[in-house]
Amino acid sequence: MAYADEVDELVEKIIDSAIEFYLSSRGWSLNIQGNYEQEWGGGNVQITPPGKPERTSGGQVIGPGFGSGYYDGFDYGAGPNAGSLVYGHFETTVRDMFRAWRRLPEPEGFAPYLEQFREAAWTISMTSSGDGVGDIGNPALDDVRFLLKRIGNPDMGGRMILTFDQNFCTPLPTVIHGQYAVVLLAGMTLCGEQEIWVKAREDVLTIARKTLEAMEDRGRKVADGLGTVTALFAVAALFPTPVQPVLAGVAAALPALETLANATSEPSKTEVEFAGGTPDKVLGTAADALKKLADTIRAGEDEIKQKITDAMEAVTTRSGSFDMPKPQLLEETGIGGMEVDLKDLNFLAAETLPKIARQFYVSSDALNGGAGCVHEWERPTEIGASDSADGPRAAWAALVSLAEELVLDLAWEIKESAAHLEIASHRIGQTEAEVVEALRRHAAKLHGSGQDPIGSATEWLNENR
Repeated sequence: MAYADEVDELVEKIIDSAIEFYLSSRGWSLNIQGNYEQEWGGGNVQITPPGKPERTSGGQVIGPGFGSGYYDGFDYGAGPNAGSLVYGHFETTVRDMFRAWRRLPEPEGFAPYLEQFREAAWTISMTSSGDGVGDIGNPALDDVRFLLKRIGNPDMGGRMILTFDQNFCTPLPTVIHGQYAVVLLAGMTLCGEQEIWVKAREDVLTIARKTLEAMEDRGRKVADGLGTVTALFAVAALFPTPVQPVLAGVAAALPALETLANATSEPSKTEVEFAGGTPDKVLGTAADALKKLADTIRAGEDEIKQKITDAMEAVTTRSGSFDMPKPQLLEETGIGGMEVDLKDLNFLAAETLPKIARQFYVSSDALNGGAGCVHEWERPTEIGASDSADGPRAAWAALVSLAEELVLDLAWEIKESAAHLEIASHRIGQTEAEVVEALRRHAAKLHGSGQDPIGSATEWLNENR
């Protein structure tokens, strides 16, 4: 049964049980004619049962002799339709209480976007040591190890090669790990948001069932715990990744990811009770339970936003672990003293580096697709779980934008470094002056990737601190 339909079914049962509880507590019970009749001193006054489809179409007071009657002993009004006023009170109260909770976000709606983030993370996943990929990581990134090995060879020399090795190849694994961590956090926080609504729906149904149980037991105390409190527990298990979630050197830079990935013990649930000497008091405890549920949702989403903010702070203050500056190689135009095997250099430039760059373009495409998760966050503000209709989505979108800008910027730097080295490797049949001029022309046309991930993240932080 669909979630909203199940809530509706329980709501109707609660209304019926509340009406029965109330009338019973006032000494009314059904007689053989199917009408309510007082068990003592009622003067033969009867009240017709709830009508269909609206209960308020029933509830007429029947006087002695089965003519029209009058009753003034209820809390919700008097007169010939006193019973109808009772029925209407509980219909309105219970339906209003649960109406907005019927329209919670659909957890399954997040699923296709989460798959995009898993793909984005997998595509740029490497081992924590930076010399290979995980057992089920992206084998294309094994070329990073090959690049480091070949560029670092003693037979590769000269200012251009050493500049490329020192300022680009050496920090490349660290930057890849940092970007993997940002992508992973974007996916895990979205997974956490999905899990909040999985648990919230379960909790709403539990609250409705326990309310019904308390009504049926005429206010006897029943209790249960709210699952939303544990919604962010073990999110790492719900968002599987190719390698260890927290990579060496990255955990310290991105502690927000570490706390999500390394949860070791399940937090205790918030207990709620349902009880009361009258149906209205039982409904009061149900309203309190829904308020606690709203508060736990708000707390969970506040935690998501705080982890995102912490991550943005980490990236902007330790940018070297996440964002590669424009490679100094691209400023190098002299090839004098360069000692290389030109065929090897050309292979690295034309084959190895473009293959690595393609993985980051693939990851950025997946991130762009995952960023389309917009309407799935929407919830009724009436439930009191957030001040906006989409909760912390704006913060999450800023994190996704940061991740996409980082990988696009790195892809551009790899691609243009490859193009620069390829020009340097084309010395056969050209004079040194011709090669140098070609390098100058390439350097002159480079104005950056068009991305400013650290600047964008800093601007967001300044507006949201």
